[in-house]
Amino acid sequence: MVLAAGACTLVACGGGAEGEARVTAIEVSQRAAATADPALAGQATTAFGANLFEAVAADADEGANVIVSPASVAMALALLEPGAVGDARDQLRRVLRITVPDAFHASMNALQQSLEGRVATSGNEGEHPGEVLVRVAHAAYLQQGYPFRPAYLDAIGRNYGPVLEEVDFESDPDAVAHRINRFVADATHDRITDIVGDGVLTPDTVFALVNALYLKASWLEVFDKSATKDGTFTGLDGTRRQVPMMHGGSDSSARGDGWVAATKAYVGGLSAQFILPDEGRFEEVANGVGDVISAYERARISGSVLVVPRFDLGFAAELTPALRALGVTSPYVEGHLLGIADDQRLVLDKALHQASVAMDEEGTEAAAATVLTGRATSAPPRPPVPVVLDRPFLFRILDDRTGATLFLGRVLDPSGH
Repeated sequence: MVLAAGACTLVACGGGAEGEARVTAIEVSQRAAATADPALAGQATTAFGANLFEAVAADADEGANVIVSPASVAMALALLEPGAVGDARDQLRRVLRITVPDAFHASMNALQQSLEGRVATSGNEGEHPGEVLVRVAHAAYLQQGYPFRPAYLDAIGRNYGPVLEEVDFESDPDAVAHRINRFVADATHDRITDIVGDGVLTPDTVFALVNALYLKASWLEVFDKSATKDGTFTGLDGTRRQVPMMHGGSDSSARGDGWVAATKAYVGGLSAQFILPDEGRFEEVANGVGDVISAYERARISGSVLVVPRFDLGFAAELTPALRALGVTSPYVEGHLLGIADDQRLVLDKALHQASVAMDEEGTEAAAATVLTGRATSAPPRPPVPVVLDRPFLFRILDDRTGATLFLGRVLDPSGH
């Protein structure tokens, strides 16, 4: 059974056939309180995202590009949080910077609405403003007949408005995986099509919480295609590759201890930040990316030359090792998800994540998806600095209005080899 996104939730009620719970629908509007501040969730997402990126990068293959969507993972974990109890609840709140749960979830709701409400505008009459499209989609796939708590289902319905589907993991888990993949593919315009592979879900799976995030945005000032030319990109191991390099200008720039950085704006109040570590200091800077982001915000001044490789890259990871490194361990232990269902055996099983980012002269198209499954068992001003990304660099796509980090990555090889 499929229930409309953003309009209803599921309530498990007793008295069904053969004593099983039955699922009925009640209308619950997804809404943010009038006073909800999306910046609360934005700032929490960025702080969480820096730690997440560092943990994922530490677990990734040496020499691999890494891209994560802090916003997508944070929203998926936020779907889980109302069902966590005890240490699991405390760990999720700590990693997501939740101090007042109701305010946090309302802020997440407001952040989603703020992002999806962006429009492209032009400062000059008659000039094409470009395009901006941000879409956030949530879904919860729930084992039919399982005793989900009404309060939990009401909480995620009220704050996140997911598509809620009754499914049968027990009889055909791969069929459910295909349904999840179709949902994610539709939500991400086919940039992510196979986040859940066959055999990943099992007959013991009882829920899958899904977030999908899609972004397509034009640069406020596009790169001149005629200025794009092949240039040399030097990898960490000294390997040299010829890649197309886009030449233009940044809106702001800064120099810090071991790095230079620049920002380039999209339409719709979004922007991309590029951080270029000094030679020999990539790991040091990448491992402290959160501090670098903060230092850049304090130090940035007017823009200068910006040279960016054109790229189209993807990344996939199972996030359990990263989440454990961040201190999220108890959801994987029996008895800590009793807010979801009255079942001591219920545990978080897998945390799947994929992200994809393509940058060219016109703008950026990016997508991410996260699937959580559960089973039973300042310095003084400096002159503008040119930023030429001809060696490994870091990038962040952010929402200027809320400070939310939508994507964060390292590019060690823009050619994708």
